[in-house]
Amino acid sequence: MPPKKVSTSKTPSKPVTSKGTTTKTPEKKAGIQKGEASASASASASAAPPPMPPVTTISLKGLSTLAEEANRKDPNKWPLIIDLQGNVTTFFKYRDANVLQAELPGDLSVDKLRVALIGALRFGKPLVLDMGSRDMGEVERLNDVEKNLLDSLLNKTLLEDERYLTLVQPEDEKEYHNSAYYATERFSLVVVTTNPSPNTHIAARMTCFQVE
Repeated sequence: MPPKKVSTSKTPSKPVTSKGTTTKTPEKKAGIQKGEASASASASASAAPPPMPPVTTISLKGLSTLAEEANRKDPNKWPLIIDLQGNVTTFFKYRDANVLQAELPGDLSVDKLRVALIGALRFGKPLVLDMGSRDMGEVERLNDVEKNLLDSLLNKTLLEDERYLTLVQPEDEKEYHNSAYYATERFSLVVVTTNPSPNTHIAARMTCFQVE
């Protein structure tokens, strides 16, 4: 009888490795943590408020030529007034300006902001936003009237190519729909605050005055 064949078990020539999970080396972990720390520091730096711009002292009487003075200093910026005595808004109320006061209920509502703005644009007068002791960041309510309205107002692009007409609603008088009835060259925006250290995110984009 022929001899029986002896069966042999085959063993893999290479070790089997499990797939899926990998273990980070200490060096890789340190690199990731360092990268995360750098990203966090960068984000904190970008969120830091800008420094307070220079502040020019002006008399209450000097406010009558405020627009000219602000334009002379920087024609691309509107004036911000730090009013520690609280007299500036009263001054403007007697100067044929559209005045809205943040501390009065509803004065910064969407409808009041829109109507006051297009009225000031049409008749060529100041729009005065009196923030009182409130955070000046509240002027961002203008963005509730129209997207990015605050930016286009602060950088004055709202006055270019009749862009302000996008603020007009069908129910407004017919004159508001025609740029020929607007005196935008005499329009100005004035922000007033009683806070001696105002929000610099807004202040840095304006020409700053303080009433003596």
